Amino acid sequence: MQTNQIDKLILEGRKILNMTGVSSVDGFSEQCVKLTVSDSKAQILGEGLKITTYNKQDGNLIVEGKIDEIKYLVKKPPVLKRIFK
Repeated sequence: MQTNQIDKLILEGRKILNMTGVSSVDGFSEQCVKLTVSDSKAQILGEGLKITTYNKQDGNLIVEGKIDEIKYLVKKPPVLKRIFK
């Protein structure tokens, strides 16, 4: 994957999701697709999801189905670090 590529997320009618900058597909089912995007974790939630295109070299991914939610997962620091800043 090219390091200078800009990450894009295009959602067409909640049925087709086109993403760039995808480093890896970490897991998938008809309800959830787990991804690594630019060193962050992301999840796509919905129904009848299927990966129609994935090119690891380019980082391009296309997911089709009923897409209900797209979320990036932020890793929180440990509780002690948050308490004792």
